[in-house]
Amino acid sequence: MKIIKSKFKKLADFCYELFGEAGLMIHKSKFSNRLYTQYQHLFMLVYKQFRKFTYKELLEDLSDNLTLRAYLGLNKLPNYTTLVKFAKRLPSKIFDKLIDSFSKFIEQPEKVAIDGTGISLDNASPHYLKRIGKSYKKRPFLKLSVIVDIKDYLILQFKIRKKARHDIIDAVPMIKKLAKKYKPIFFYGDRAYDSEKLFKLIFEKLEAYPLILQRRLDIPKYKRRGRYRKETYEVFDYGEYLQRNKVETAFSILKRKFGFSIRSKNVKNQKVEAMARIIAYNIDRLLEMGKQVILIFIRFTRVSY
Repeated sequence: MKIIKSKFKKLADFCYELFGEAGLMIHKSKFSNRLYTQYQHLFMLVYKQFRKFTYKELLEDLSDNLTLRAYLGLNKLPNYTTLVKFAKRLPSKIFDKLIDSFSKFIEQPEKVAIDGTGISLDNASPHYLKRIGKSYKKRPFLKLSVIVDIKDYLILQFKIRKKARHDIIDAVPMIKKLAKKYKPIFFYGDRAYDSEKLFKLIFEKLEAYPLILQRRLDIPKYKRRGRYRKETYEVFDYGEYLQRNKVETAFSILKRKFGFSIRSKNVKNQKVEAMARIIAYNIDRLLEMGKQVILIFIRFTRVSY
């Protein structure tokens, strides 16, 4: 047995372990031509985010990296259009399963925070857009909403939208999914999440304490609406609430390490690229934290995938 030192071999081990935990099939159906596996295609999508490659650059890199190809069991490389088509028909539910499977590898979080950010869909600078006469103030973007463990900066749940929507619309399903896997003590959110519906959901479904900053703090308690909003109004700890700002650190790490923009032009591929980036981000965080100890040795059965 040989100790793994390569970061990308460790990435491959983690990906394959995660795919197995998520219960993904090696081949999509019994009618598959079996030239490649779903595991190989999914790994390439995640690896693409680590290297900030286009599809063509990804395959050029793998064609020169014979060691990694052998480790993955890739005797022949697919055409870049194969990966584009694979991403286009990939169900979003697969990424939901993958993000849920991270619960097997991380500790129960005590403090989580919710927030949203935008991921740009173009690489042009504001100066260039101004020169060619295009709008540079309002640019196309994907809206990414996440719930983050603010201790380890791990993304526990996410929701991606093409168009801007109110934050509460995405928050409700995310909290319901979070409650199935995690039981945090505190739940942080800014004024955008000030809703009695969310307060009730956090108290009753998630069984956590909501530290959500309410609007119009000058309005007295007896004039406020909602049982749970009234209960938390007078005992709100603003100093503790400032822990919410750590979610911005997670966004900063994600964008600095994996890029501020997405290159795909098709809407479905844009969302798949963003979801693969989140999976890559979580794996990178866990590898840096050194909490993953199951992927130490080369497994010769790798080629069976």
